[in-house]
Amino acid sequence: MAVKRLNYFNHQLLREEDFKDEQTYHLEMRRRHNQLLHGWGIVQGLEVHRKGEREITITPGMAIDKDGREIVVSSPVTRDLSSFDRSSHVIITVAYGEMWEEADQHSAGGVKGYTRVTESAVFDERKQQPSKEDSAVALARVHLDEAGHVRHIDTDSSIRKMAGLVSPAAGWIRLPFKPIRLSPVRIDGRGVRFVDQAQAEEYEFIVDEATAYCDDKGARGSMEIPVPPAAAHLAGFRIAGTTRGKVTVHLFRVGWNLRENKGEKTELLNETVNGPSFHKDIEVHTHLDDSHALAVSVKAEGETNIWLLAAKFQ
Repeated sequence: MAVKRLNYFNHQLLREEDFKDEQTYHLEMRRRHNQLLHGWGIVQGLEVHRKGEREITITPGMAIDKDGREIVVSSPVTRDLSSFDRSSHVIITVAYGEMWEEADQHSAGGVKGYTRVTESAVFDERKQQPSKEDSAVALARVHLDEAGHVRHIDTDSSIRKMAGLVSPAAGWIRLPFKPIRLSPVRIDGRGVRFVDQAQAEEYEFIVDEATAYCDDKGARGSMEIPVPPAAAHLAGFRIAGTTRGKVTVHLFRVGWNLRENKGEKTELLNETVNGPSFHKDIEVHTHLDDSHALAVSVKAEGETNIWLLAAKFQ
């Protein structure tokens, strides 16, 4: 569909719709620019701080919502959380709004109307993060103690999304499987007893330029999947190859958990694929931040070639 804009010429009669169409053109083009080049989230400021026992303050700043609309907060905002349950948490959000103010009302010639539209920031407190259909932007998660007082404010990337250039690495990142052999675990020189004794086998993949291969005895191996610096979400995983037996794949989110301040090893999938050939696309949905990494573990039973691993980032 073509984009149409106003074209002016001398002696043209301009009507109300012409001026509105002019504004609509520029608004839509700017919002499309925001969506495609900058994404959505917090641009600057909008930090959430404890003000009183049951109050928070939000600093001035700017955000872009999922529709590309700009949300501007020009002065600090205070919110009262005393109506929420004790020992609970509250998600603080801001959304785009429009309103008409009495000061902008005009009357002339028997016609009344508003000469200005005020673009406003609409703040809200809720129990859950905004849904995919919701255009509100989350700013922080506030934890309330047993007395209903503000105890802690979470502002890590799992809650607070920052706007920026859309990641050039968004989409599928394809990697050949270059595993490290998983040998039996030993503590003080003694082998650890496995529930599944097959896990203790030391058969390994043979790796060349294009593939990881093992004979009919099978193999086990693991490999790290680098996370692009701008990636905030893992949306899918792919594995392809051939096998005369079966292949079991485990994918983990590892690294450091900023919210809980501890190391992390979260299993994202546990999938078994069968031959003779396979090309498996698996949906995976999890957030990522600068402290996360991904690790994949593959166990092959029977002669196997692994030709491709890939992860889909957003």
